[in-house]
Amino acid sequence: MKTYNFNFIDKFIYNKWEKNKYFYSNYNKGKKSYYLLLPPPNITGDLHIGHLLPFTILDIYARIKRMKGYNVCWIPGTDHASIATEIKIIKILKNNGINNLKKNKLKLLIFKWAKKYNKIIIDQLKKMGCSCDWTKFLFTMDKNYYNFVIKIFIKLYNKGLIYKRNKILNWDIIAKTTISDEEVIYKHRTNYLYYIKYFTEDKKKYLPIATTRPETIFGDTAVCINPTDKRYKKKILKLIVPIVNRIIPVIYDKSVNKKIGTGCLKITPAHSKKDFKIFKKNKNKIKIINIFNEDGTLNKVSKNYEGMDRFKVREKIYKKLKKLGYLIKKKKVINKIGYSDRTNTIIEKKISLEWFLKIKKFIKPTLKFIKKIKIFPNNKYINLFYKWIKNLKDWNISRRLIWGHKIPIYYYYYNEKRISIAANSLTEAIKILRHKYPRNRINKKKIKQDTHVLDTWFSSWMLPIAALKIFIKNNNFKYYFPIDLLVTGYDILFFWVLRMIMFSTFYIKRIPFKTIYFTGIARDKNKIKLSKSLGNYTNLYKLLKKYGADALRVGILVNNHKRDFIFSEDKNCIKGRNFINKIWNSYKLILKINNIKKNKKKEKGELLIIKWFYNILNYNLYKLNILLKNYKINKSLNLIKKIFKDKFCSIYLEFIKPNNNTINKLVKKFTLNYYKILLKILHPYIPFITEYLWSRLNNTKKDIVNTSWPKIKGFNKDIIKKFNNTLNLIKELKKIKVKKEKIILFIDKKDSKIILKKIYINLLYKYSYIKSIKIKKQNKYWFLFLNKYNFFILKKDIYLDKKNNRKKILKKIKFYKKYLFNIKKQLNNKKFLLNAPKDIIELEKKKVKDIIEKILNLKKTLFNLN
Repeated sequence: MKTYNFNFIDKFIYNKWEKNKYFYSNYNKGKKSYYLLLPPPNITGDLHIGHLLPFTILDIYARIKRMKGYNVCWIPGTDHASIATEIKIIKILKNNGINNLKKNKLKLLIFKWAKKYNKIIIDQLKKMGCSCDWTKFLFTMDKNYYNFVIKIFIKLYNKGLIYKRNKILNWDIIAKTTISDEEVIYKHRTNYLYYIKYFTEDKKKYLPIATTRPETIFGDTAVCINPTDKRYKKKILKLIVPIVNRIIPVIYDKSVNKKIGTGCLKITPAHSKKDFKIFKKNKNKIKIINIFNEDGTLNKVSKNYEGMDRFKVREKIYKKLKKLGYLIKKKKVINKIGYSDRTNTIIEKKISLEWFLKIKKFIKPTLKFIKKIKIFPNNKYINLFYKWIKNLKDWNISRRLIWGHKIPIYYYYYNEKRISIAANSLTEAIKILRHKYPRNRINKKKIKQDTHVLDTWFSSWMLPIAALKIFIKNNNFKYYFPIDLLVTGYDILFFWVLRMIMFSTFYIKRIPFKTIYFTGIARDKNKIKLSKSLGNYTNLYKLLKKYGADALRVGILVNNHKRDFIFSEDKNCIKGRNFINKIWNSYKLILKINNIKKNKKKEKGELLIIKWFYNILNYNLYKLNILLKNYKINKSLNLIKKIFKDKFCSIYLEFIKPNNNTINKLVKKFTLNYYKILLKILHPYIPFITEYLWSRLNNTKKDIVNTSWPKIKGFNKDIIKKFNNTLNLIKELKKIKVKKEKIILFIDKKDSKIILKKIYINLLYKYSYIKSIKIKKQNKYWFLFLNKYNFFILKKDIYLDKKNNRKKILKKIKFYKKYLFNIKKQLNNKKFLLNAPKDIIELEKKKVKDIIEKILNLKKTLFNLN
């Protein structure tokens, strides 16, 4: 096979893994457990490249831990995503001319959609190589998971931690439900500030009111002034709302900012959080008037404007105020407008009767346990946790939707009094009522369930516990729990990660995960987050078909060290494909080595190369384990790529290339062993091609996925250093055009003892045009070509273009001086020193030393040209 046919091979390999149950996990007393949880993607559509990053990282660790002998339990699943999914289906129906579909029919359609996309997502995860235990796949609307969510709600409700109340909340006019503060995105937009006259009852005086929302005057029930505002010393008791002609009181409160607008604040308690707070202090003086319908149109309170869109009404009210002489002026301003994260519509503040979870009880255990969790790539996120915890308010956990976990509260009217009962089902509700009121006949038809569903995040905050409770026997729960590694984007740090910690530390008094790794966010060329709703991404199936999973995995890991990164098919995917091609081409040479005749002839040069690669491989294995322990994922991949490409392919294979179709027996043995070790450490990153090549090179039935992670067998840094010095010397010699087939290398007498200890002379003779080394005192006939160790050759033995060489050296010196200036400038920057990680600062300092040495060496060479 000339090329690697990943479209055929990958599918065959994954089927083999599944058939052999390599990813299945069950209690095993003799093995350590390693519990992982797939951050469940939403069923709103198929996966995109943004999902690939956290899933690939999880797969890398799952595979490494299996190879290290752990019992890996990686539970996959999907999230029902109540708001996003329901909106998506309604939008599709509207585009097909279907409106106001019955609730039951809509729910059935959503279930069909969920079934379809669960299959697609599972297929995509498998194609990406995710080694999940598919016998434990869960969907958050599955019966078992649904029941677990309901059970938790009832427990919390019975403990008095859940209540129902009217509060002013964020209202999404498209989804027609409340949303949390965290689901509101604020954008700076150009707006207008309208200055309006609010006259006194006798119409002789007025107070100037500044507002960006003149359409809300129908809900005005007071005007509020700061009592310390000297501009309004003369107290006015009542004012008339323009157009509406409602008489409202003037009240005083220190919370009014004197510097904003005119200092007179119109109070619309039903549609402003700030106004609602003032209302609560003055309940006996003012009232609440709701002016909006659920879809953002004005209701019957607005009379002639009923059913009109809020922004159309704004324009009409502005014109009428101007016509009637109430408008003082209209001023252009830029202010922050809240948009729904899900529907991208401007949110409305609205009083709504909703369900809430008391948060105070969850804060103390969270603060107690949160320090035990390790956070990577850096610990700065812990400060965000503390910031959010301190500012937490009771959580609005209900949504006015059809799709989701229905709130298990049943209402029954008894003696004209409404009784609320928390129950798993209607049958259970009847049993509770019969037990509570044994003498009364319970009318089943009079029992009604609450119409709200639970916020999606309420069902997902219990996922680490629920997933195990559903699939693992209770007595084995402790064997797996907690999650060993959670990998997710920092954008859901509050929504999901913090809440999982809160639930777990409260419910079972244990952290839900030992380690969290926050990935960067994949963005398009316009720096917008890749999103299913926006559709700003290339279909994953297309990318997989074009490049294969292994190439995609490599490509996406390249930028993993960055907080956010621009995904580019041209850059990321092609980089990945090039590396896979390199592996495939190396396999062809290995296959050739495997098939050619052995000879018993031993050469010192070849034995040195075997010895060098043995040491460099073990040294890099040691470094790799440290990088993996510290979750330096992109660095770990780059290290493996460097070992494979630069050390094994470019150096080792080049040096041991067979001559006359024969190869030394020992060289062949070690070469094949080294290649197999490289395949093993590459496997977690690129599982498909490594599995295929392993099967081609091994007679054993054992697949690479089921082999052991390579053990470090010790290494000698001096051998590595000595070989690298010799290699650099050979490289430099190749750059020089010589007049003879073999020439002499000279070393200055004063340096000879030190230098000869730092190189392998036999290796130099075998792989360069040097026939011998002479030690003499330096003279004018010598040319310094490798200034780091003061190696010389006779000027008469080489073609020396002094003018061109001088020009090149001066250009290099100029480049390095400029580079040195920029690094020093950065190291003198206090902001950089305060914010940059220590390893980055140390790396920059090392660069300074290396560049200074390079400049000095180049100056030596320049001097030697004369």
